Amino acid sequence: MKNKKKQNIFLKIIGGSTILSIAFVMVILICVLMLLDFFGTNLTKEKVSNNAEYADAYTMTVNKYLRNGYVPLQRILYFYLENNGLTIDTLYTMNQNVEAKTAKEISTVCEDVRVKNMGACMESNLKENEDYLIVSTGYFNFPLDVQSFTVTSFFNEQRVIYGKSNVHNGWDLAVPAQTPVYSVCSGTVEKVNYTQSENIPYDKSGNSIGNTITIKCDEDYAETYYVVFAHLYPNSSKVKVGDKVNHWTEVASVGTTGHSTGNHLHYQVQDQNGGLLDGMKFIDFTLSRTTNSGYNPPSFNNGEAPFSPIN
Repeated sequence: MKNKKKQNIFLKIIGGSTILSIAFVMVILICVLMLLDFFGTNLTKEKVSNNAEYADAYTMTVNKYLRNGYVPLQRILYFYLENNGLTIDTLYTMNQNVEAKTAKEISTVCEDVRVKNMGACMESNLKENEDYLIVSTGYFNFPLDVQSFTVTSFFNEQRVIYGKSNVHNGWDLAVPAQTPVYSVCSGTVEKVNYTQSENIPYDKSGNSIGNTITIKCDEDYAETYYVVFAHLYPNSSKVKVGDKVNHWTEVASVGTTGHSTGNHLHYQVQDQNGGLLDGMKFIDFTLSRTTNSGYNPPSFNNGEAPFSPIN
């Protein structure tokens, strides 16, 4: 029902008067696309504001397809908000390059017959929005090496935790307690902050900080990034401040300390000024532990039911 109502609003905006010419309709359509503010859903390079309506469908879709490459929600909504006849699931796979395990170039997506005639694929709109439609090249490996995990919250997701509204500043990856956590980059351990000695969630501990490790990623990249792992298991740190780490260096294990509802890894990326970034954009899903450590590559949910925490 919500989708139908939203579609009717869109049609009203671009065609509410019978005297509008086709040309004028197209002008309005282009303006709407260029503003990237559809019915209160604002799209930017790093995030989608007011995304609660799409959160459940997107999370379900991510859990089906993430291991074959990450497609950001803003890329999907770029098409979906013009034509919600194409589902979020369909648009995810349409935008995904399974062979390279990443998102396709937007120009390639617009060759698909299902979207090629949409206003979103007009050259002027692609040019106007090219900055936020580009998907970052992956620098990092995935922080877990497991057969089964569940994304329970994505970057900038609007959600309710312990009865309070919250905008998520990272990615939550649910796995059992004490699952190993690995460095995603080459760099230096910046902080090791363990405040909780029991692996219990916030409603039992009252501790909103929990156990965290921060890694400064600055050895292989043109810019400096900071990766934060949170909710870590008590006494699980295998590193100390100043330690050098590489891709797939084991640093700790998963817990439910701090402002948490169940065992999961909180994975967060910041720039050198503390600005929050979409950490999943940095993941190269072709990187495996064999790259650095001689281990088998991660299998990312192959054939197994995903694990879910209390949340």
